[in-house]
Amino acid sequence: MKKLFALLLVALMLTAFLAGCAQQEGAKEGGENGEAVEEEPKSTYPDRNIIAVVGFSPGGPTDVIARGVLPIVQEIFGVGIGINNMAGAASAPAAEHVLAQKPDGYTIFFGSEIMSVWQVMGTTNLSPTKDFIPVKIVSEAIPVMAVPPDSPFNSVEELIAYAKEHPGELRISTAGPGTVPHVSGLLLQQYLGVEFTFVPYQGGKPAVIAVMSKEVDATIEMVQSMVAEHQGGQLKILSSFTNEPIPGLEEIPPVGKIYPELSPHVPYGPYFGVFVSKDCPAEVVEAWEAALDQAIEDQRWIDYTNQFYLVRVNYSGDAALDYLEKWTSKAAWLLYDFGAAENSPEEFGIKRPE
Repeated sequence: MKKLFALLLVALMLTAFLAGCAQQEGAKEGGENGEAVEEEPKSTYPDRNIIAVVGFSPGGPTDVIARGVLPIVQEIFGVGIGINNMAGAASAPAAEHVLAQKPDGYTIFFGSEIMSVWQVMGTTNLSPTKDFIPVKIVSEAIPVMAVPPDSPFNSVEELIAYAKEHPGELRISTAGPGTVPHVSGLLLQQYLGVEFTFVPYQGGKPAVIAVMSKEVDATIEMVQSMVAEHQGGQLKILSSFTNEPIPGLEEIPPVGKIYPELSPHVPYGPYFGVFVSKDCPAEVVEAWEAALDQAIEDQRWIDYTNQFYLVRVNYSGDAALDYLEKWTSKAAWLLYDFGAAENSPEEFGIKRPE
């Protein structure tokens, strides 16, 4: 009887062992020709709140655009996305802060075109394509020139004529050295034979406030940062840095039409988008790209960009890299050729535009 019981116990143990083996094999099935394939764990990103770092002041163009698209991404992800403004030094400290964090996608950088000129301006030796992954470029903006509401200048022609007769007298506020407003002013100097005194501020919003409070004679900034004040009579926009009128703001004359010598160099506007560390896991990049693809098709984003006269774009992957390399090449060499850059683009392998 004891012998029979022992045999039954062994049989039960053997059956359990074989069943367990069969379950393990079943978990590995799925490869070609019966090859074992380990089942990959599903990504849980994101499973907590995310910080988006903006390197400029609240209310500036970069901040305005970030606050238009990121709340939609927040809904898609189902976690909070807090915006941390770290203004100063052309957003380089903010970028360095992001790269100093763990590259897990929970601290991201909402960047802009100033990234493309950090190296030539001597701001920081960081590149938008070598140190970051450009997840998606979502928007471009249009710079315009504006003056205080009671300025004696009622057209860009009047301002330029005065500047020619009074070199260096007119003070123009910008978001900082190497920014699109600064380069736009350099274009006027280079091709129209004028000279300005550029007054840098830490971001577009302070630059706009400066012209509204008459600290300066004029400013060059993105149209979305000034259109409400223009329409409310708090300042006057004299011209856009475009060849054609801005849709919906046809009363603003494009500088390329007034001065044909500028037409090959405009439109010249900034880009904005989401960047993560180059060491960020692929599944995180894919999650952000998918969420942003959905966000930029959202009617709220479309309405938002229309409201602020933004140009909607959609560049990711190789298309984003190609876009950034071309933009960086153009901006870096413009600054260097105008004598505004500290370093030659050649030092960083930035090719001259064809």
